[in-house]
Amino acid sequence: MLLKWLLFSLCIMPAMFSNTSRKCPVECSCSIDDMDRYQAICTKGGLSSLPTANVLDIDVKVIIIRGPRNSITIGPALRQFMQLQVLRITDSNLPAIGAESFWGLKYLRILDLSKNNITNITENNFRGQDNLHELDLSKNKILRMASSTFRHLMDLRRLNLADNSIVELVQRNFFMLTRLKYLDLSGNPLQDLQPDVFRDVPELKVLKCRNCQLKKINPQLYNLLPLLSELDLGRNEFKFLDKDEFRDVKRLTKVLLDGNQLSVVVDQLFRMQKSLNHLDLSYNRLAKVPNDSFLQLTNLTFLDLSYNKLVRLEPQSVRSLSSLRVLNISGNVLMDLRDMHETFAMIPELTHLAIADMGQLPVGLLSPFRQLRYLNISGNSLDNMALQVIDPCRELEFLDLSRNQLYGINADTAIRIQGIRNVRLDNNPLICDECHMGKLINVVRQLQWQWDTYPICFLPKSLRGAQIINLDIGGLHTCLDYISDEEQNAASTSYNFLEHGGLNTLAILGGIIFVLIAVIILSLVACFSKNRARYYTREDHLNGSDSKCLEKNLESATITTLGNGSSPTTTTTLTLATSPAAGPTTNGTTTTTNGNTNGQIQSPANGSTPAHAAIDAAGKEINFTFPIDDRVCTIDELVLPPAPPPPAVAQVHQQPSMGSLMYSVSQSPSSSSSCGTATARAAAAAAATVIPPGAPSPMPMPVPMPMSMPMPADSVVVVLPPPPPLPQQQTGSLASLREVQQQLVHLSSTLEPLVSVN
Repeated sequence: MLLKWLLFSLCIMPAMFSNTSRKCPVECSCSIDDMDRYQAICTKGGLSSLPTANVLDIDVKVIIIRGPRNSITIGPALRQFMQLQVLRITDSNLPAIGAESFWGLKYLRILDLSKNNITNITENNFRGQDNLHELDLSKNKILRMASSTFRHLMDLRRLNLADNSIVELVQRNFFMLTRLKYLDLSGNPLQDLQPDVFRDVPELKVLKCRNCQLKKINPQLYNLLPLLSELDLGRNEFKFLDKDEFRDVKRLTKVLLDGNQLSVVVDQLFRMQKSLNHLDLSYNRLAKVPNDSFLQLTNLTFLDLSYNKLVRLEPQSVRSLSSLRVLNISGNVLMDLRDMHETFAMIPELTHLAIADMGQLPVGLLSPFRQLRYLNISGNSLDNMALQVIDPCRELEFLDLSRNQLYGINADTAIRIQGIRNVRLDNNPLICDECHMGKLINVVRQLQWQWDTYPICFLPKSLRGAQIINLDIGGLHTCLDYISDEEQNAASTSYNFLEHGGLNTLAILGGIIFVLIAVIILSLVACFSKNRARYYTREDHLNGSDSKCLEKNLESATITTLGNGSSPTTTTTLTLATSPAAGPTTNGTTTTTNGNTNGQIQSPANGSTPAHAAIDAAGKEINFTFPIDDRVCTIDELVLPPAPPPPAVAQVHQQPSMGSLMYSVSQSPSSSSSCGTATARAAAAAAATVIPPGAPSPMPMPVPMPMSMPMPADSVVVVLPPPPPLPQQQTGSLASLREVQQQLVHLSSTLEPLVSVN
């Protein structure tokens, strides 16, 4: 006995001594993995350098380093661990790989440098790695790769370049990778795949190019990959696939085309894929599946047509799918499930079925599926009466009833649920009392297995959010009435046991936000443009009102124009005043005396009715603004006699109820030179605004007005150039008056570019 004990001690002592002599960094944990390899796992974070031989045994075979807050650079320190087989440095802010960093590690099989900040890779990074099998460079910041980058990795089987920023693949990118079986290019903005790039990987079996902005693929690429078995082209921009698209890849077993823009699956698209068993066409725009689309897919076991625009799935389209076991048609809201009885009868061997987000389920819909084990009928607004739809399914192992309108589970349904290993009832308005949930609570407590999620109470409010597994059946209410509660939507989340998807919801929310923003912007632009137009044309004063003068306190104002120089001077006096709407008016006259022409149109000195406009023969309208008290008056008409006046007097007519304008013209041998200063011109410019031609003039036919009255003392003076001397024989003629009109027009055209709209 003693001898046996001594022998046993001698056997175990080397192992004990060996274990106690193992070195391990304080930031790491060291152990023996399931393949009897010594490993160091450093996941605490905060590392700034790799472990060295001083703190870690050189015979270590597995090193796993993962952040957070690591900041590591790779150098020659790794060459000390000659037995290294697996090296994973992830999420460690690694900026670069370094030249020949792995030289001498001839046993290295797996190198994982994902989730770092690597921007560039060269062939010198992998020199000496002839035996490397797996290389993972995903989720870095690689922009491009030169030809022959991986030439030293002649035994590489798996290459992952997903989620970088690679914009182009060049010829011979994969030179010498003749044994490569798996290539993942997903998440790179490639936009195109040149066939020649894949000449060096003839044994490729899995190609993933998901979310690469692809719109089409050159069929020659498939001709270069005859062994391809799995093809993932999901979340790209394909709108149409020709019936010869996959003609040259006859060994495909899995094809993912979800998340594209396909509107139709053409007949015989998969006629050469007799080995295909997994096909995903979800989240496209399919409105119809032709009868012969899946004609040759006798080995297909998984078919996902969810979240398309299908109106009907014809029985002929699935008649050849004798091996189909998983079918997902969720989210085709236009489909009438009452027309699916005949189609379901063609595929009675289904074991997995998803018909979520479809609406009401007719009774007897699931009667063909006696072997169904997984059923997803979430999001269909099912109430307690509609639960009888699951009665034919006696072999269920998973049942998703979430996001419906169930407020309780009766005794019969609770007994049915007792045999199902996993049930989802979340996001239903469940009433946790004895009569609604008492039986189910008892069943759940007696189950020999656990559900992934337990039902949560919605009512009463005191129990809202509580899981039924934690309730005391003795403390529940006897029976509560269902009360709708708008504060919380009991069916607010989505779950699909085949795939989680929120694309439609996000698209709808984004569209609503975009439309609201666009409406607000267009409304602001329209409002601004309208106000600006009204502000410029004074439409609010020109239309729909007899009064064209907004006055505060100013009773009258006069604009007088004087000539310059030594020649006879023309004095033009425009007197603006208001009068009561029904008050008396005075007449205005135009006189000619000794070569001087005086035309006066005057309004009463007091009142509230504004003076109206003066318009020349060309229709020019002038608006005079008085910034002193924000008074705006519009002069609509100046009516001239149609022929030379009778001796010395011509009548000018104005509507009695309107304000009037005094307009006088006289010539004198001399005038004050101060009237021609820039100050006088500026004063006139500040007081007048020209309204464009064509503004409406509401003045009716004028009536006679009284003789002139003296010019007010607070006149504004405007200097005009003197007119040419008038001959004696033309004194008092209509030509003289039209000459005055031209002066007034000249005044308006001179002031127009100088004055801004007030």
